[in-house]
Amino acid sequence: SEFLDGSVKGAVNIPLDEVQRQLSKFKDKQNIVVFCRSGSRSSQAKSILESNGFQNVINGGTWENVNSIANE
Repeated sequence: SEFLDGSVKGAVNIPLDEVQRQLSKFKDKQNIVVFCRSGSRSSQAKSILESNGFQNVINGGTWENVNSIANE
């Protein structure tokens, strides 16, 4: 429901509890930007990805923040 409340064009919804199981979706991505409604879960997602060897992860914080940057 959070994703339906707001997101960024082209974003893929992967809930925090699914990140570990869906690591293959992140392979071969040049940059990974994680975000959520408050910025808390995105921080956790970034940690999960980095602990699995991903070094190209940016915590965008809230979806509003990422959306405003993407639309500049």
